[in-house]
Order: sequence, then structure tokens, then C-alpha cells
Amino acid sequence: MARTSARDLTEGRPLPLLASFILPMLIGNIVQQLYSMADSVIIGRFVGKAQFAALGATMPVLSVMIVVIIGFTMGIAITTAQQVGAKNEERVRDILGTTFVLCLLLSAGMAAAGTTFAGHVLKFLHTPDEILGDARTYLVCNFATCIGPISYNMFSNILRSYGDSRTPLYALIISSVLNILLDLLFVLAFHWSVAGVAIATAVSQILSGIFCILCIFRRYPQYSCRRSNIRLHGLIVRDILKYGMPMAVSNLCASIGGVFVQSRINSYGTTVVAGYTAANKLDQLAISGMNSLSNAMSTYAGQNIGAGRPDRVREGIRAGWIVGLAIALAFGLILFGCGSTLVRMFVSGEEKEAIAVASGFFRTVSPFYMIGCCMYIYLGAMRGMGEITIPMAGSFTELAGKLLAVLFLSRISYHAMWAAWPVGWAVAFALLWIYYRFFLWKKHQGKPKEAAS
Repeated sequence: MARTSARDLTEGRPLPLLASFILPMLIGNIVQQLYSMADSVIIGRFVGKAQFAALGATMPVLSVMIVVIIGFTMGIAITTAQQVGAKNEERVRDILGTTFVLCLLLSAGMAAAGTTFAGHVLKFLHTPDEILGDARTYLVCNFATCIGPISYNMFSNILRSYGDSRTPLYALIISSVLNILLDLLFVLAFHWSVAGVAIATAVSQILSGIFCILCIFRRYPQYSCRRSNIRLHGLIVRDILKYGMPMAVSNLCASIGGVFVQSRINSYGTTVVAGYTAANKLDQLAISGMNSLSNAMSTYAGQNIGAGRPDRVREGIRAGWIVGLAIALAFGLILFGCGSTLVRMFVSGEEKEAIAVASGFFRTVSPFYMIGCCMYIYLGAMRGMGEITIPMAGSFTELAGKLLAVLFLSRISYHAMWAAWPVGWAVAFALLWIYYRFFLWKKHQGKPKEAAS
């Protein structure tokens, strides 16, 4: 049998299990953010501030694409993890076959919509005229090649549902090296500017998706689908939509909220946009850590619920708090202490006002990363347990808290507006913790502790 990296999360001590499972995911997400940052570094340092700001102006729109993808992929991941925990191999093969079809359909739909409406959306966001053309080019290239991030996210999440968090990391490392080399080739040698970094990212992500697919078939023959499995299975699509659509809708609303936040930031001019873009690139490293924790909790909870072990979910949440504290401290201390130095990767040291904008963002947001980690722990665990309504309500609560704070604080200054981030995390965490502590745990408390046969 082929060597595998699958991990059974239904047995063993939760803390070392989660820590060893999360680590490759965390490294992978950081690597993913780093090669995304490489695009910005190359554009910001070798092309110009206007082109760098153009990349930043597209972030909220691209976030809409990414969160819809993540919503579907998490629906696939939770459905797969539960069937892996239940040892239902034929059902896992059907899920994989359905995923192939969904990958093609979603790619075609998003490419058509994104390339058609890119320019209109950027104008609606009041994107400054001096960066509008480059922003539109970058956006169209990303939507036209969206099959890259869709295929990677779908099939890497299936691997993680098997308990394999290492193979997606290997795919990302290969992809990242290739992406940086292509960035340098397309931008410095071919002078393709923002289109060059978009094309480089697309090529590397498509290849990473293919790598994950090949590993699924070679390393996990017991789960590899046959031709008869490759179709839309109605009940599986229902389950994927059941778990994925609420997350996609809530994340979509959050990204639309991000569009609103970006429009407020755009109104302060190109320098503030550039400073926020640089800060956001680094802040996404911390967010990637929180997402790694959330995704790990979903897989952990999903496998244990599928195996009939809800008792282990509570133990896993306690372990998640410890891992979350480590993530929050690591990223918080780095960005609070060294953020103003790190942003010089993206903008020239002479852009003192843009650096000051980024530094102010870190000083306000980074001390509250632990609150964000706690919110993500409960979101991930509840989704893995099959909960739908409350995680979606938690996401909407975060969005509402953040937008109301932005609306009020932006009237004071853009400096005050940064406090909206921890406000959103705090109100969402409060809702999720209250539901889990007083309602959800009691619902599962009386269920028997039984391992899957």
C-alpha cells in the first residue's frame, strides 16, 4: 500500500494531536501568504507605489472570490471528515467525484461573472483614477484563472479531511518557489507589471491543485474515485451546500463589508491605501494562523462526530485555546514590535506617511489577536459538529460589529477606524461562547462515548 500521511484524530491526546496537525497547515498558510506578499513586494519595490496601491484596491473584491471558494471547500471538508471518521470509504469516493464536477462548474461561473463586472465594481468602490486601469487588469486576470485557487483549495481540504496536513504544505512550497520565479520573470524581464504577477500566481496555483489531485490517487487508493463516482451525487451536494453555503454566504457578506471598509479607506487617498495594503498583507499572516486553527478544529470535530465521539470535541476546544494563545502571542509580538520595519518590504523607506499608517494599524489590532483566535476556534468546532445557524450568526455578528464601528470611528479619523477589527471579533466570540457553553454542550452531553466500528 502507498505510504500516507493520514492522521486519525479520534484517538490520542487532543493537544499533541492538534498541535502536530495544525503545524503543517499553519506553515502552509504562512507560505501561501508569503508568496502572495511576494507579488506585492516585487510590484511595490520594482514597479511603483501606484501599481502597489492598485493591488490593494482589488483586495476586497478578490476576497469575495476567495471566501465563496472557502465556503464550498469547507462544506466538502466537513462532509468528507465525517465520512472518514465513520470509515465509509465508498461515500468518500462519491464526495471526491462530486468535487471534480463542482470544481469545473464553480470555476466557469466565477470566471464569467468576475471578468464581466470587474471594472464596474472598482468604479463603485471609488478607486482613484490613477490606479483604476492597473486594478482592473489585475482583477480580470485573477478571475479568468480562478480554477487555480478553486482546485487547490478543494483538493487540499479533502487531503486535510483524511488527516493529511503535510501534502498540502508540500504543494504550497513547490507552488511558492515557482510563483516567485515567475514573478521575477514576468515583471522584471517581460515588464508585464500587475498582469505578470497575476499570471504567475495562476500558473503556480493550478500546478499545486494538480499535485494535490495526483497525491490523492497515489497515496489514498482506498478513497480514490472511479469513473462512475465522477458526477453530481444529489445527497452529497445537499450536504456540501448544507455546511458550505451558510459559510459562503456569511463570508460573502463579510467580504462585501470589506468592500465598504475599503471604500472608506480609499476616500483618504493613495498614501493611506498603500499603508493599509502593506499592513493588511502582514495582518493576513496572523489571520492565516487563526484560519489554520479553525480548519483544524473543523476536521478534528468532524472526524470525532463521525466516529460517535462528541466527548472528545470539548477536550479539543480546550486544547485549541492553548494553541490559539501561542499563535496570538507569536504574531502579536512580531507585528506590534516590528511591524513598521516589516512594511518596508512593500513601500520605500521614504514613504514615511504610509509606514505610519501601517504602524498605527498594528498597534491597535495586534494586541487583540487572542480574541480573534477564540472566535475562530468555536466557529471551526461548531461547523465540524454539523452546526449551521449559530456559526453563520457568529460571522454576521462579527461583520455587523465591525461595520458599525467603522461607520462611527471613521468619522473621527482613519487611525480610530482600526479599532473596528477587535470590536467585531469580541462581539462574535461572546455569542459563540454563550451558545456553546449553555446550549450546544448540553445537547451532546448525554450522548454515549462510542468509537466507530
